[in-house]
Amino acid sequence: MWQAVESSIQTFNKNRQPNLSSKKTASPSHPISRPTCSITDLMKKTNFSKEEIRHLYRTFKQDSPSGQVSKERFVSIFTTLFPTGECYRYSVFLFKNIDRSNTNIIRFEDLITTYSLLIHGSIEDRLGWIFDLYDINKDGIITRMELFQLIASIFQLILPVGKLNYTPIINTIEQRTDELIHAWDIHENGFICKEDFIQYCLQNETIMRSMNKLKSGICL
Repeated sequence: MWQAVESSIQTFNKNRQPNLSSKKTASPSHPISRPTCSITDLMKKTNFSKEEIRHLYRTFKQDSPSGQVSKERFVSIFTTLFPTGECYRYSVFLFKNIDRSNTNIIRFEDLITTYSLLIHGSIEDRLGWIFDLYDINKDGIITRMELFQLIASIFQLILPVGKLNYTPIINTIEQRTDELIHAWDIHENGFICKEDFIQYCLQNETIMRSMNKLKSGICL
């Protein structure tokens, strides 16, 4: 599961890949959306320098001239990262974790806030972001059904569509879900709370190595 999260970070670097660049301009149906915060406010909020923010904004506008990314556009971009898999479900989960205002668009502020958390945030902040990715309905806990859906979406990412032996895959997903519930549900509540999730991850050397790779994989 952690490998899929690491790969997800490539979505934030999509403008560095020439084949994903867009030549489109904003149309009347997609009016230009400009940042609501001043560059000074963004510097205070994100701990990025003025030059870094300007660079991020230029690359964001290059691919999204309207100043915002729709869910459909996000899914389309994400599909290029996993061309042999089925990306829709996982990319929608990731989209919702960036679109914290629940507006069905990703604005520059949403993107740069996520960048800041993953680069400048503490290990607890970054683990919290991953917990929120698993917490599909954003109610502060991860249920078994949510975990199953997330794991299933990751299997769809990495396995070629049309080549799945359905029954063994479902059994494997069920088994992996049970394993993680057992590990993360420290107090045996029947669900996973953020505090227990973070506590488990901080004590797991494999996860900590993956978190360091996640941070180092983000390039400005």
